[in-house]
Amino acid sequence: MNTTLTNSFELINAADFQEKMKHPGCVVLDVRTPDEWHQYGYIFDARKVNIYDPAFTSEINKFDKNHSYLVYCLKGIRSEEACKIMANLGFAKLYNLDGGLEKWDGPLSK
Repeated sequence: MNTTLTNSFELINAADFQEKMKHPGCVVLDVRTPDEWHQYGYIFDARKVNIYDPAFTSEINKFDKNHSYLVYCLKGIRSEEACKIMANLGFAKLYNLDGGLEKWDGPLSK
């Protein structure tokens, strides 16, 4: 397993991300913009919450803090920020896709 532990989340590679997706209670969270969802596609069953939306924090705060969250964006920068926000809100099981969707080698939905 190739992971890096930060203060509030784990940075994991695409293979580990795909493996964690198989676990019950894991939620895949796409924090890109709607334009990016349409342009690049998205990981199947991902919940889409745009980090640039002013309601981002209030939307995230509605999620169950007991679940594990697999968070991604295009390059991994916005998803890192999302993980930090989520950690500050009390989420404990957070995983950021290292390199974002650009490093993803699994299937995508359009």
